[in-house]
Amino acid sequence: MDLVLKVRQYGAFGVYKPDGEPIQLGAKHQALLALLITAEEGVRTRAFLEHTLWSFAQPEQAKASLRTALSTLRKHIGPSASSALMANRERVTLDLRMIEIEADTTRGAFMEGFELPHEHVFAEWLSEMRSQTASAAPAPLDPPWAPRDRSRVVLDELLPSIAVLPFVQRSPGGSTAPLGAILSEELSRQLSRSQAFSVTSYMASRQFSLDDVRPAEVSSVAGVSYLVSGSVFINGHDFIAQIDLHDSHREKVIWSREFRGTLSDLLMGQSGPLRDATSQIGQTVVGEAVRLVSFRPLSNLANHTLLMASIVMMQSKHVDQFEKSNEILDTLMEREMHHPVVLTWAGIWQVMRVQKGLSADRRKRTLMAENLANAALAQDPAFSLAHTLKGMISSYLTFEFDSAQYSYDKALQDNPNEALALLLKGATRAMQNHPDEGMRLTEAARKLTPLGPQRYYFNSLAASVSLAARDYDRAIELADQSLQENDSYPSTLRTKAIALQMSGRGDEARDVVESLMRVTPDFSLSRYMQEHAAAFTPSGPDWASALREAGVPE
Repeated sequence: MDLVLKVRQYGAFGVYKPDGEPIQLGAKHQALLALLITAEEGVRTRAFLEHTLWSFAQPEQAKASLRTALSTLRKHIGPSASSALMANRERVTLDLRMIEIEADTTRGAFMEGFELPHEHVFAEWLSEMRSQTASAAPAPLDPPWAPRDRSRVVLDELLPSIAVLPFVQRSPGGSTAPLGAILSEELSRQLSRSQAFSVTSYMASRQFSLDDVRPAEVSSVAGVSYLVSGSVFINGHDFIAQIDLHDSHREKVIWSREFRGTLSDLLMGQSGPLRDATSQIGQTVVGEAVRLVSFRPLSNLANHTLLMASIVMMQSKHVDQFEKSNEILDTLMEREMHHPVVLTWAGIWQVMRVQKGLSADRRKRTLMAENLANAALAQDPAFSLAHTLKGMISSYLTFEFDSAQYSYDKALQDNPNEALALLLKGATRAMQNHPDEGMRLTEAARKLTPLGPQRYYFNSLAASVSLAARDYDRAIELADQSLQENDSYPSTLRTKAIALQMSGRGDEARDVVESLMRVTPDFSLSRYMQEHAAAFTPSGPDWASALREAGVPE
């Protein structure tokens, strides 16, 4: 195979034609080549390159920037060398067999003296490469900041982007005191852990202050849709924080609250008020997404707005809202036909259609959900939410509980904090006659509930696990919490009716069954024994008997 390019990676970074003539490249193009020549077999995902080289940009901007950079790089290196550079929708590949890479470490450090201003993600990768090569260790395939699971990188592309700006500490100490920075950094961590946002590193966002720049200016530089700012002051052993959430494009404060907490909990990273703030910020952004899709054409809305709205409306007790969520997902599918996140949520919608009692063709929904799950995993074999969908299908549509556990384990191996996988694994373990383990897993999942509107679903399944453990009081308590947020979810009504009947509260159970029959008029014991996962568990006959006694027709 012909040699088309030479690259010197130690000492001053250089790119040359085969005859040694230097090729002048800009800093971004040099960085792009460096990332490719250090990759295994010269292959990097587009998501990796976009995140590493355009970390401040919004996903759509980063995609466009990478396309432009690849086009310009091809022009600079010429048609012959361009034959070694290939790209598709997911990956960029440099054929290393056609490249001579000089690896003489005596010339100096890796890319000595090179830097890419304002790109902290690339800077971290470059620093790690230099330290690795300095110690003669093999170069890592991925930078140390990369998430453990690829799913988080994939998901970040469709999450609303947010940055936490430095909080101002009111006297004593003023702006030079550290409490504002500590609170801002901890809030950044809490938002990141929520898995509801793509959070700009606080190390990057701390350079901004709304006293000096407008929200739109921060957005244009950092590529974020939302900003969090505020102030904090000390009151004895406590702190009082005023927290504001800005829509950075409209330059409008859309949420503002005051939170009080102890300094000791804040310094230990265990602040309950900051967790509450994170939850309220998430619910506000979700509410904005639903508001926007209600009056704006879907074609005019950003991908992250469409995704958030579809997830929320999927949980709605109103059928028209549930159907609207599918329309939104169809719009996303047109834009991102092969995106695993979109494919997976479209599959979850199919399963939930059956769970909500809205589909008479169970087999059709099962096939559609399976096809969408397989398509998502074909794009990203490690995507934890897609493995969770596979488990969901096995648990609730085909009743293959062992297969379901395998899928949940795959999801949790990739992402131990995948809340839905923890929840569904717990529910399935209970159906396999391991209710104690099921309760432990579902309680852990409830603590990780990513979005407020999903809580009814988490509480509903946790109630069914308590029912399997014969903890009827807890089952009723959790069912009531679920029904407060969605009073027409059939599974919750069934669980509550059974728990009431089996705890000797037959009159109350019959009232709940009346509500159940209003929601699903065609529900019967024969359908329950044929179509519901619980009927295939050791407790199934007892639960069917309780439903019969509470008034469910044969």
